[in-house]
Amino acid sequence: MKFLKVKIIVLIIMSSFVYGNKIAVVTKVKGLVEIIPVGKDAFSNLNPGTILSDGDKIRTGSSGFTAIIFIDDKSTLKLKENSEAVISGQRSSKSIAKKINMDVGTIRATVNKQNSDFVIQTPTSVASVKGTDFWMITDPVDGDVVIGLDGTVSLTNNETGAEVDVTEGMSGSSTPDGDVDIDETEESSIPEDPTDEDVQQSEIKIYFEGPNGEQKVIIIEYQ
Repeated sequence: MKFLKVKIIVLIIMSSFVYGNKIAVVTKVKGLVEIIPVGKDAFSNLNPGTILSDGDKIRTGSSGFTAIIFIDDKSTLKLKENSEAVISGQRSSKSIAKKINMDVGTIRATVNKQNSDFVIQTPTSVASVKGTDFWMITDPVDGDVVIGLDGTVSLTNNETGAEVDVTEGMSGSSTPDGDVDIDETEESSIPEDPTDEDVQQSEIKIYFEGPNGEQKVIIIEYQ
């Protein structure tokens, strides 16, 4: 077996050759995290290093957490406990148009400013991202809250089409009955990010078969 030790940036350059229509890589898993790969009908445990395809569904348990990185531009998505989302992406020659269908839970998205084609769809709202860092909390009963950390998120209500732009230091809300609102963010409302405590460099291993049938592994170092 051949071993290749590379940085994330090398993975991104190689992605279109090695992975075809794959869209993201799982970098962290804590607690119970499960996946239904596209085309399957049952959940299985999700592991670090898993390559995600367009349409894979992820859910986290009561103490679960996972982080993924998209292989085109290093945009990241983090799912906290009791979250459920389908990770979708349509590839073009240079980028991936990303769409997250989120049923319930709490996620953090950090989107590369060069790629504005990033959308989160919930039963209540659509959040269109324009290069930013934000939290989104969704609940089928109460609706959605977007907490802006950097950049701008356009939050649109599905029922009425009402829209607000959420910027740094602001929080936007969207309810199932069609109301939208925006206000200054209360510090206590910002979810904790488990990766903020990670200070040591980590690595994941991705195994694949080369064009001649040889087995290879890519070791990705990240912080």
